[in-house]
Amino acid sequence: MVTVLYNAEFTDWGLDTREATASLHIMRSGSVVVALATLASFPGVPAISRAQLPAEHGPKVLTVSGQRGVSLEVLDWGGNGPPIVFLAGGGNSTPHDFDDFAPRFTNAHRVIGISRRGSGASSAQRPRSFDDYVDDIVAVLDSFHFDRVAIVGHSFAGLEMARFGEKYDSRCAALVYLDAAYDYTDPALEKIFANNRPPAAPPMRSADSASIDAVRDWYARTQRFRPPAAALRASRLWSNDGRLIGQKPSPADSWNISTPTPRWEHVKCQSLGAYATPAPYDTYLRYWPSLDSLQQARAREYYALFAPWTKKNRDAFGRFPQNRVVEFPSPSHYFFLEQPDEAARVIDAFLSSVKP
Repeated sequence: MVTVLYNAEFTDWGLDTREATASLHIMRSGSVVVALATLASFPGVPAISRAQLPAEHGPKVLTVSGQRGVSLEVLDWGGNGPPIVFLAGGGNSTPHDFDDFAPRFTNAHRVIGISRRGSGASSAQRPRSFDDYVDDIVAVLDSFHFDRVAIVGHSFAGLEMARFGEKYDSRCAALVYLDAAYDYTDPALEKIFANNRPPAAPPMRSADSASIDAVRDWYARTQRFRPPAAALRASRLWSNDGRLIGQKPSPADSWNISTPTPRWEHVKCQSLGAYATPAPYDTYLRYWPSLDSLQQARAREYYALFAPWTKKNRDAFGRFPQNRVVEFPSPSHYFFLEQPDEAARVIDAFLSSVKP
């Protein structure tokens, strides 16, 4: 999980107000190929149609039995065609993060999402090793009789996806990493976190936490995207009168599970790494002028360390011929919610180009 982008109070939907720009570059092995406006490398991809827009009603919520008595919450958005599985980031995140995004793919795919154990309504049974997370995914695929799937995952999910591609290559149709193709085991990242933090978000006022709609409006003002209501219900604590009162504890916070280093050379599945590119805070933070000189100096120091680290990961991922790199010049970790049309077009284009 890219925790450095998160507000300390709201760890899974943290303040991340990095502003988007209009252009997007499709890259292969580090070299620019074509701009989003043409998508020349992916011919025949239609514009977003009404069938791809978010559905008025939420997904069906199902329960699937996994290994050794684990129950897994599965969100089913329906659709027909090759299956897509959505995986949310870490913390208290659930696939409800994609409630406004996943339905864009139901015109050409069967679309589901899996809440990993310890989040949502899935079991809180501690995994014996990281591979249990990956085997849980396979248990869901088996229950739906999905032979091969494309997985679209955000943030922490990138670790599960890389391991899935390595361990279950025959069942991997494609992988799409949404700001997720990072090596979170890199000691350099820990050093960055040790003494550096991005600037803190303006605190919520009483009116901002009065209801789910008010909280969503606060995010829209500060982060330029509006979280799905179901995602906030799943991850937050609410009073009887509908006021936000805190964050639900996550059992996984106390699990000491070793995370594997992604071994991109062992993941042969065709993969797309969609990255949000960092930008200096003074160029996009709406509240930058309200920060004092010490906060501004620390923010600049943090950016000077974090931006090269993200570039190192993009270059490492794009070094292999089975991997493509897309750079969104939006610094938002949730760029797929901030720019859903562009993100959906890029994913559609990539999946259409993947050869069986």
